[in-house]
Amino acid sequence: MFECRYGDVVEACGLFDKFVYPVYAGLDQSALAAWVKASLWIVPWAGALHLLALGLLGGAIWLVDMRVLGFGLTSLDADRVRRLARPFCLLALALAVLSGSVLALGEMLKIYDSPPYWLKMASLAAALVFTFGVRDRLIATGGQLPSAGWWLAALSLALWAGAFVWFAEAYAWIAMGALVVLLAAFAWLGRSAGNAMTKAASLITLAMWLTTAAAGRWIAFY
Repeated sequence: MFECRYGDVVEACGLFDKFVYPVYAGLDQSALAAWVKASLWIVPWAGALHLLALGLLGGAIWLVDMRVLGFGLTSLDADRVRRLARPFCLLALALAVLSGSVLALGEMLKIYDSPPYWLKMASLAAALVFTFGVRDRLIATGGQLPSAGWWLAALSLALWAGAFVWFAEAYAWIAMGALVVLLAAFAWLGRSAGNAMTKAASLITLAMWLTTAAAGRWIAFY
């Protein structure tokens, strides 16, 4: 069952087991999962596609953020680089989700009990919200973030740091401290907006995606 990291959230973990575990257990017993487990070639090819998709996704994200930070395709406007990279980013996401779902079908119950898997899922959700809802908006508008963008920034940063709070256990205070520092720095930069705030958003974006990638690799070795 889902591992509670803190005694005071046992009830919440119990609800998680009650409603989420049956979904994973049902998928694990499905005909599609049985087909994936019985095949000798589906998992290797899905794994190869997943790695290629992650490489493409990382490249698309990296190119944009490096341009914002002043490296790479400096001959092009940052928003131009973002628009050029966006189709590749979306394609890579689609391939990663598809191949990752196939891989997950082969070990649904194992990943359900894997803390790195849930850290990856939380980081991925935070990275998606922050990348498309905050970073891209800042790049497109030259550093102006509407009120909705601030809410998305707070939501994604809280989810990202919250995943560390749950995952880090004894080091949870570090994660909470990091969240406070990130929110304070982001708010301070937001007073003047512009280039500094966009660069901060790019750094946070890279950190979120690196967390997702590291947690994803950790799943296989946990």
